Amino acid sequence: MRIGIVGASGFVGQRAVEMLQVEGNTEVRAIVHSQSSVEKLPHQKLDCRIANSFDQSSLESAFKGCDVIIQSILGTPGLIRGTIAPTYKAAEKAGVRRIIYLSSMIVHTSAPAPGTTEATPPILNQPGFPTHIAKIDAERKLLQLRQKGSVEVVIFRPGIVFGPRSRWVMDLANQLVEGRAYLIDGGKGICNSVYVDNLIHGMRLAFTAKEADGEAFFVGDRERVTWYDFYRPFAEAFGVDLSDLPPVEVPVFTHSKKQELIGSIRESVFVQKTLASIPEDLKQKLKRSKPKPQQSISAPAPAVPAVIKKGKPVVTEMMSILQQSQYQLPFSKAERLLGYEPIVTFNEGCMRSIQWLAENERFQPLLKKPAIPQQLDA
Repeated sequence: MRIGIVGASGFVGQRAVEMLQVEGNTEVRAIVHSQSSVEKLPHQKLDCRIANSFDQSSLESAFKGCDVIIQSILGTPGLIRGTIAPTYKAAEKAGVRRIIYLSSMIVHTSAPAPGTTEATPPILNQPGFPTHIAKIDAERKLLQLRQKGSVEVVIFRPGIVFGPRSRWVMDLANQLVEGRAYLIDGGKGICNSVYVDNLIHGMRLAFTAKEADGEAFFVGDRERVTWYDFYRPFAEAFGVDLSDLPPVEVPVFTHSKKQELIGSIRESVFVQKTLASIPEDLKQKLKRSKPKPQQSISAPAPAVPAVIKKGKPVVTEMMSILQQSQYQLPFSKAERLLGYEPIVTFNEGCMRSIQWLAENERFQPLLKKPAIPQQLDA
């Protein structure tokens, strides 16, 4: 079976390449948008293709010979919406059997209401979060195309996908060492975590699951994880006592109609498609043409600053919603139809993430001896 991974240079895509490449019955094709993205990938016997995700013919060429396509593109609302139809139509012409689409729990907001299941209608009123609405539109478009098309569609809606290389791990590490970390209400809210290997395991099961076509799935870690639980192993690794985090108040968030309009234009399908059509070499020339700040040549800058610049917590609207979640999304549907069972525990996922941080020269001297996280209840 040959699996094409669109967005293979991203966090989930890279890990999917690593996991699937070692399976004896699976061939992996990494599909990325530029040569610079190819350079981020492991090159051991890896089949790499460059394709513009807005361009059907480009995708069709990249998809030929693939049985399944994983679509794991992240980006602006325009990119999310505008790449769906070309992806599906290219897959159909290339003879692809099934598309695995990486959506998100955010179609139900960042704090899904208690009782939410995959069958719960998405929340269309999410002011300030255009990406969430774009994911809803993308899911609907895919399912509409499936009604008339031959390529099967399976949708995944994970929550907080973490692991080595993830922004959740990197951002939290930076916040802890810089004094910007915070917990709302002591971190009692539910963190719908899913270690990246568990997500990819679920998608792997969906390659062949007969009853998965046209379905959406939540997948997650087995344990019930609060935000305190999520922060604790990383805080302990850096020698930070979570009880010392400064108390924070959740501000009232407002949304500028003007800024929303500007953002909707800048992130529209038309603008994003136009930007994607600019040749990579021209983009690199434009980057090189930008004046660089003058640097002193008296002494090289140290790899790790002697003093970490400290800051203060800034509560964002996204994190305020996430940290006040009161509901752990169920994955009983994935268990029933896919045979899903998490293959990595939450504790092990945290340990692997901390080990990865220890390989980063910024964090290496700041990490204490990692403690084994307290075992959480399933």
